[in-house]
This record gives sequence, structure tokens and C-alpha cells, in this order.
Amino acid sequence: MKNSNGTGGTSGVDRCGQSFDCSLEDVAQCDYFTTHATVPPVGTELTLVLERRIFAVAPDGLKVGALPTAYNYIAACIKAGYSYVGAVTASGSTPMPFVSAVFTPK
Repeated sequence: MKNSNGTGGTSGVDRCGQSFDCSLEDVAQCDYFTTHATVPPVGTELTLVLERRIFAVAPDGLKVGALPTAYNYIAACIKAGYSYVGAVTASGSTPMPFVSAVFTPK
């Protein structure tokens, strides 16, 4: 059953409370890559911030990439008070900059 704030789902599983992994989008256009001319290494800690999109942010405050739109439900989770911490699980610069990460609610 959905909660009044739009979080949750009909399966009885609270999606906000689940870990997830994804490949970030727009990595080459985000602050981290444009500032450092590289991607963060595996193991770099990330947090999620909600702006117009949901972005993964490195410890230095620079955006690393955006969550795919399939994870837009996370916006309602963040608004409901959830926060997420994650880590880079794969990254590279060829053939184009990419970053994959896993996130867990804290």
C-alpha cells in the first residue's frame, strides 16, 4: 500500500528502505568530470542530493552524475526524510566517462 507521501508500493515492500545500484547518467557534463578531467575511483563515497534531478555527489561537493529516471521515486524518499550513502563500484573514461555506484539508505 502506498504511503500518503507517495512512497512505498503495493507489494508491501518499502522501496525507500532498499539498497540499489545503477550506472549514473551525464557523467561527462557534471562538475566532478569537468573540474578534474577524470572520474572518481572505485570506493569513492557518494551521497545523493535532490535538485531538478537526483545527483550523486562526491565528498568534495562536486556532482558526479545523475540517477537514471527509473529511480525518480527516490525524490519522494528524500523528501520524506530518507538519505542515502553510496560508493563508486566501477568507473572509467573510455569509450566515454562512466560511473556505477551502489547506494544504501542511512
